[in-house]
Amino acid sequence: MTDIKEIVKKQNNTPIWLGKTVNYEYWPVWFFYIPIGLYITYLALKARSATFFTGVNPSFKDSGIIRYSKFDVLSRISEEFKPKGVLIKSGTLNIVLPPQLSFPVIAKPDMGERGKGVTVVYDLATLQRYADTINQDFIIQEFCDFPQEAAIFYMRKPTESRGRITSFTTKEFLSVTGNGHQTIDQLMSLSFRARLQKGRMSPEFLISIPQSGEHVKIEAIGNHNRGTRFINSNHLISEKLVSVFDDISKKIDGFYYGRYDLKFNTIEEMEDGINFKIVELNGINSEPVHIYDQQTGLFNAYKDFFTHMRYMYEISEENKLRGIQRTGAIRFWVSIFSGKG
Repeated sequence: MTDIKEIVKKQNNTPIWLGKTVNYEYWPVWFFYIPIGLYITYLALKARSATFFTGVNPSFKDSGIIRYSKFDVLSRISEEFKPKGVLIKSGTLNIVLPPQLSFPVIAKPDMGERGKGVTVVYDLATLQRYADTINQDFIIQEFCDFPQEAAIFYMRKPTESRGRITSFTTKEFLSVTGNGHQTIDQLMSLSFRARLQKGRMSPEFLISIPQSGEHVKIEAIGNHNRGTRFINSNHLISEKLVSVFDDISKKIDGFYYGRYDLKFNTIEEMEDGINFKIVELNGINSEPVHIYDQQTGLFNAYKDFFTHMRYMYEISEENKLRGIQRTGAIRFWVSIFSGKG
């Protein structure tokens, strides 16, 4: 019997609802997280603390689960490993591009999730419109033109002298290759992943016809909700790479568990500690995003996620023995539901 996933891959006219049902990477977050939520509940009972996870990264607000400043976290990383950037406070009336930056730049919320509100800005007028509409603090960041993007999950117990990389995900940006006679609209229709993004494209862009062999990048932001494909690249994890991120991570006081989002030139250069920039460091809200590669499979996706949750619990327990205080349950949940950080 033919596997239904193979049908989805081969038939470009697959209904959107069917593709989203068969491919777990498109499931609603709340649905995918049901087993994970149950496992976290078990760990909370085991720890006898509903907020055990807030004791994992002591220097991050609530260990970096929600509403924490990305700019504050980035400020703890050595200058050589991060792009230039500035924090713009909400309500700033006249935006001026700092002298250390030049267009294009990345604009993104200081507190945000899953790539929402992240955009490439090419001129001052667009940047001002962004500032006028975002209604919160945001970051203006140097646009890194390295050709590749990845997510590296790092963790280390406080009692361990060496950490580990538990997930290495490379990203394939949404793109099409022209044949000289079909429009971008028609080319995007040949890919289920691209079809999901057509509604965000301008009519002028969709009717353009790329030349034969011309490679057109549809989206410059490497987020799943922008059509980026996450590729399980755990086979690229090496001792040299672990050493590089061990050195970076140990210089961040009170950081034990999280995911680096970065842009890089080549794996070999990154192993040598050169030609890469960390654009974001996420705390315990991080996911090992290699699980969203369909080649990983649903069973292994949950297995790997549970492994990360268990490790998070073990770090929290070790920190508790070291005297690290967890956020009280009432205070934590009041701050979550009130919307105040």
